[in-house]
This record gives sequence, structure tokens and C-alpha cells, in this order.
Amino acid sequence: MPGGTALSIDGELCVNLRGRTLSCRACATLCVSSALKLSEDAVTLNADKCTDCGACLPACPTGVFSMQGFSPSHFLHELNSHDEVHIHCSANTDKTEGISIPCLHLLDARLAATAFAAGTRIFHLPGLDHCEQCDKGNAIHHIITTQNRLTQWFGIDSAPQMIIPTALLAEQKGEHQQHEKQSPQISRRQFLQRAGLRVVASVNLCSTPAEADDTLRSQHGFNHINIEHQRPVAYQSLLAEKLTELPWVANEIPWYGRAINHECNACLACGQRCPTGALQVEHNDAGRGISFKTELCTDCGLCTQLCPMDAIRRYKVTDITEVIAPRSALMYRYHSTCPHCAGDFLPQAEDEELCSTCQKEQALESEWLGLAQQ
Repeated sequence: MPGGTALSIDGELCVNLRGRTLSCRACATLCVSSALKLSEDAVTLNADKCTDCGACLPACPTGVFSMQGFSPSHFLHELNSHDEVHIHCSANTDKTEGISIPCLHLLDARLAATAFAAGTRIFHLPGLDHCEQCDKGNAIHHIITTQNRLTQWFGIDSAPQMIIPTALLAEQKGEHQQHEKQSPQISRRQFLQRAGLRVVASVNLCSTPAEADDTLRSQHGFNHINIEHQRPVAYQSLLAEKLTELPWVANEIPWYGRAINHECNACLACGQRCPTGALQVEHNDAGRGISFKTELCTDCGLCTQLCPMDAIRRYKVTDITEVIAPRSALMYRYHSTCPHCAGDFLPQAEDEELCSTCQKEQALESEWLGLAQQ
């Protein structure tokens, strides 16, 4: 691989570049080797430092990163809906059965939930024995957090189980509670209650063919990127496909919606720059607007950051039907002709007859007339 790393970067999707401010550091915060450098102009990878742990893949809300040798969809295919699976990391040399992935950091709650919907209920993770000494970083906290999230979504009795070796769980439990005070904790008994079920009898390498890597380092300035480039995030889209097949706890669907109020000035920046395509520009001869498809939204926050009118509202989605609903219009403005200047404009309200320039001129004339009459 170029630069000695399996990681690829599509920097055009980064919220920092699109928003022109360093508002997200999710990937760099998790990078144990400090291989990622972020700015308003680039996502830069030091390939010599990168350990190919892949923690940045599920952490990034906009899908900036991909990795040769791992694909979320291919991983699910390899699980093959087995009730119980063994998942090994690349550092684990005892791979007598199960599936191998580069690092357990790649397994997040969305991916585990999607596998759960397909039939997988028990995840044995023997590779965790190597975590504390591994140069890819310690994934134990990440796995405990993932189990906590699954329990939050589906409840203790229904959630799939991450089987952590008992000794490791005992060592890590106290330290993890300091970092996750507000997350529901899973007891050792709950982790191990179904450990006697059957296992998958064959080993498979969860890998995909190499793809062209022209985005290893995204070092182009803002003026050189395509800010209208959009792509769904795989982790999110795969879960959305299985949304109706899962036993969600009430109000725990991990999606947020968007609404646009009358303050919107139809600048269309939110739809133009949305990385995932959740927000899109609708433009034709009659007018222009913004449409929204909930299932594509990863709640990256870029739209609310960009809006100059503070017109976008974020809200928690509680109904599955809203997530899987077709794309719908959040805002649409019809073209109108100003009777004063004959110019084309987009009224913000139905009773708005003059363009904003003529409105200001009219207000100024009224003000001067009022002063003259005093």
C-alpha cells in the first residue's frame, strides 16, 4: 500500500473542511498513534505512524475513512447470520475458528446491531487478550462501550452479548466506569450467560479487494475540494436497512431528524454541503428548496453550524417509520417577480410581495417621509 498503510481518506467529506472550522476531532481523539492531523484545509495522515487499527472508521460521522481488508457489508456477509460467532483481531495468533478482522475497534454498536438483526446474538472476542500490549491500541473500553450501547438500545434481556474474557472484564471494569459513568453497565453474568451455545466451525478472513487509493492524504485546500460530493455512511446505512427487524427499547432509535423554520433565507448551504446526502438541494424552474432523508443522517451537526439564520432544528426521532420514510421536502420557495423592480426573488412568506431590496428601500422612504412631516 502507498505509504505503508491500509487506510484511505476521502477528505472532501470532512465536516471541518466543509464548515471551515475545526469542529470535529472524533478520529484524532481515538487515534492511539497520533497519526492524524486535522485542520480546516485537510485531513492529513502520517502513514509511518498509522497502525491500521481502523478506530477512525466508525468514529467518523461522515465516512471519511475506509480500509483495505475490511468492509462492513462484507463482514456481515462473513457472519452468515450464525447465532454465535468468534471474532479475532489481526494480533490474535490462535484463530482456530471464526472470523478475522484487522482490529476490534472496527466493531461498533451499529454493526453489531445489524448482525443481530440477521441472527447473530453472541460475539466471542478472544482477541481482547492481546489488547493491553497491542500497538493498535486497547479496544477493551471500546467493546464495553459497544455492549452498553446495545443494552441501551434493546434492553438487558434482548440485547446481543459481547463475550469478554472474565479476567479482562474484572481488570477493566473499575477503570471503565470512570470514563462511562452515565452508560448502563453490563454485569459479568450478563456477558457470559449464553457462553455455552454452539460456535461457528470455520475461519474466514473478512477482507475485500484493494481499491484505487488516491485519497491517502487529503491535503488539498478548501478551494480545491468538491463540497457537494455526497456519500452515505456504510455503518449507518446497513443498520437502517434492518431497522424494522430489531427489538428497540422505546425512544432509543439512534437517529435525529431536522426541521427548517420560516427564518430560512434559501441559501441552500446545508443541502449543498451535507456529506451523507441526508440533506439535498431541490432546484427547478419553479423554485428551490431543501429535502431530507432521515435514514442517511448521522447527526454530524454541519447543517446547524452552517446555517446563517439559525433556522435548522435538530430533534430526536422516536418513530421507526420516520427513519425509513421516503425523502421529503423541509423547505421550498417558489420564484416570484417583484412588482416594484421586476426582479426575480424567493419570498420567505406567502404574503411577501416585494424583494428584500425593495422592502428596505420602501422602509427607508417611509422613514424619511415620517421625518419630513415632523
